[in-house]
Amino acid sequence: MDAAKRKWKRVKVDIRVRIRRWDEPEAAPAVVRTYELSRGGTSVYASETLQVGTLVWIDLSSAVGTGESGIKAVVKNRRGFRLGMEFVDLSESDGVAIENCLAAVEGLVEI
Repeated sequence: MDAAKRKWKRVKVDIRVRIRRWDEPEAAPAVVRTYELSRGGTSVYASETLQVGTLVWIDLSSAVGTGESGIKAVVKNRRGFRLGMEFVDLSESDGVAIENCLAAVEGLVEI
């Protein structure tokens, strides 16, 4: 999709976040690396075998240095080890966590 048509600005980031399947709250989260982040979603590099449509929990707190901040997302696409995820059911505090994460990353580059 053309950047001018996107609802949210995407930013290239290289931060580690934790993810786990939404339906496995007791499972240990996997640490993955992000590639892009926006108010609407993120893409990550992950060796996890998550299929399109899988609901996941993403913790951005390592990037913002705060307590745990779990955000619900759905896997929208997968290309090899790169997963594209869309945030769903965002609360106001989720939006603030995403904005804080974006603000905390130095050298942001809009793509």
